[in-house]
Amino acid sequence: MSQPMINDRCPYLPLALDLGSRSESVEAFIDTGFDGDVALPADLLQGSRPVANFNCVLADGSEVKTPVYRGRVRVGDLGVCPVDIIEIGDEPVVGREITDRFTLILDHGRQVRVEP
Repeated sequence: MSQPMINDRCPYLPLALDLGSRSESVEAFIDTGFDGDVALPADLLQGSRPVANFNCVLADGSEVKTPVYRGRVRVGDLGVCPVDIIEIGDEPVVGREITDRFTLILDHGRQVRVEP
């Protein structure tokens, strides 16, 4: 059985992303209001090719069209899953399509604990 993953930088989740021929390790802000997979800033997606464009509805209700990339994400030793990555914002963000696959505990703002 997989061991829990613990990160002392709350509310961030370390992710290993495979973007075609290259990999990125990021600490992604956990956004429970984001119902997608992963959002990355443009500089982390340089050299990757988008597969589509997507209309995103932001928290304020406005819409923005953004490129979408396909990849795979690994959360510690808890497994790998395919993801859609949108290009938006200025920091990596992980959404509920990923966090809902695990038990996610935000322990009093001190650490993030992820269990299978």
